[in-house]
Amino acid sequence: MGVCELCGSERAPTHRTSTSGANIDACMRCIERLGLPKQNITQLPKIRTAKIPIPRNSSNDIMAKSEKELAPDFHNRIREARTAKGWDQREFARRMNERLNIVQRTENGNRPTDDLIKKIEKVLDVRLFVDAEPANARPISTSDTRNMTIGDAYDDLLSRRD
Repeated sequence: MGVCELCGSERAPTHRTSTSGANIDACMRCIERLGLPKQNITQLPKIRTAKIPIPRNSSNDIMAKSEKELAPDFHNRIREARTAKGWDQREFARRMNERLNIVQRTENGNRPTDDLIKKIEKVLDVRLFVDAEPANARPISTSDTRNMTIGDAYDDLLSRRD
């Protein structure tokens, strides 16, 4: 039993055949369907692979790493830092040695390259890369007001039927 290199079916009896000058292992279904020559009808030996457990620790946990990401309001930060220095877009582009349309697109919210972001941070002395927040993080409300839950809605629906 093996993996057919043509259709990808696993644990299928594979046989050696050739197509387009390449020797491959294919299941009988593919060999017959494509009319391939059968070089060796004997089954290939079974290849066993050992499953190696991956240790779980903080160095392998990608959620535990504090990566940097571009701030969602990067374009506002750039515009505010530029105006604080008293520069218009043309002057800012000249000081960075970039084209004016690059500055305009960046301030309109188009994501620049990482190299350009680093250059902007250096020229404007502003921080654009911030610590990444996990996508599943939720702010916890500490207020005492309780919002309606699904159970409350269900109880309300049942009380209307009576």
